[in-house]
Amino acid sequence: MSYKSHSVLATTGDNKVLPELADRLRNTSVSVIKEMMYLGAQEKAKGKNIVSLGVGLPFYPAPENIHEAAIKALHTKPDIDKYTLLTGLPELRGVVAQKSEEMLFRKVSPEEILITPGSMAGLLYSFLALVNPGEEVILPSPYFSSNGEQVSIAGGIPIPVAMIEDPELGFRLDVEKIEKAITKKTKAIVLNNPQNPTGAVYQKEELLALAKVLRNKDIYVITDEVYDFLVFDNFEYFNIATLDFLWPKVIRCCSLSKKYGMMGWRIGYLHTNKDLLMNILKIHDANIVCAPHISQEAAIEALTGPQEKVKDHFKWLSQNRDTICKRLDLLPDLFSYVKPRGTYYVFPKYLLPIPSIEMAKRLLYEAGVVTVPGVGFGPEGEHHLRLSFGSPQKDIEDAFDRIELWWKKQK
Repeated sequence: MSYKSHSVLATTGDNKVLPELADRLRNTSVSVIKEMMYLGAQEKAKGKNIVSLGVGLPFYPAPENIHEAAIKALHTKPDIDKYTLLTGLPELRGVVAQKSEEMLFRKVSPEEILITPGSMAGLLYSFLALVNPGEEVILPSPYFSSNGEQVSIAGGIPIPVAMIEDPELGFRLDVEKIEKAITKKTKAIVLNNPQNPTGAVYQKEELLALAKVLRNKDIYVITDEVYDFLVFDNFEYFNIATLDFLWPKVIRCCSLSKKYGMMGWRIGYLHTNKDLLMNILKIHDANIVCAPHISQEAAIEALTGPQEKVKDHFKWLSQNRDTICKRLDLLPDLFSYVKPRGTYYVFPKYLLPIPSIEMAKRLLYEAGVVTVPGVGFGPEGEHHLRLSFGSPQKDIEDAFDRIELWWKKQK
């Protein structure tokens, strides 16, 4: 196993580094998700009535006990305005280690845990620590668009590998294609499971087959587990990090954002082997020093306090899934889709012969509905739209009323 061993701080003395980074940033496009959000906001600013199925945020706030814990910390923690340790509050790392043990069925040390300002930071840290310029990262495609941007910022080359689009099971890993895509330059593969944008939950069999391919290769597995609590219909969720023979080469990037409605608190964690964690810590230190202290206190309460609200969050999003699927079923001449097994996204294929960016813009400007064009998630996403059912149910109904009316006018 190998990863970047130099100090991030030391690289800033190399005159080539900052110009190269500037070039990479110039050549990395802004996420199509953010672009559609911006265009929708522009329309709202003009006074137009806009409803969104694009934003990847759940509609519910953090539970009140989390707010109360943060208020209490403000009044009772003398050091609340100060940094924590780089790695995070020891109590929080201990809680996260315990929760990880329960999920992975093996001993987890707090020394393997880094508290991060959201899982996005953990993902970027992982790419910056592992990927040297010109090295490749495999992204099962369609893939979460920010992953491709992060790989590019690290100087790597995103390698989209098409998933199998099964008309009954939805998107699945194509292990044979992944194996063929591996080269001497391959440094890592990203597994976002459950998957944004498709709503897929990878089957245990396909993950075991992938693990077999990776077993004797010097390739890291970076997992994005943001939606691990959102698996519907009692479908089995299997975490590839449970496989001991892969563990030294796995980096888990996790978040409290969606599960607890804590998006704005920017709090998550990274879990990997201690040696690699220390290398990633250099980037964390150079970037932000530590995750927000107040957010870490809130996270302790989120993980150790009552979990009834999480059950409510799951129930509400499950009901929203039923609602959006029923509305899609009423438009069989416009959409085909597979019911999502996880997340709060559905990824329907639309049946018009136009690019997905054009389709999304037409729905925005002609129907007043924000969606996200599938091509923003890799070439395999073309002719799809990502629709979020994380919005309030009334917004889902309103959006589809508008889409139905728009579609009648097209006929």
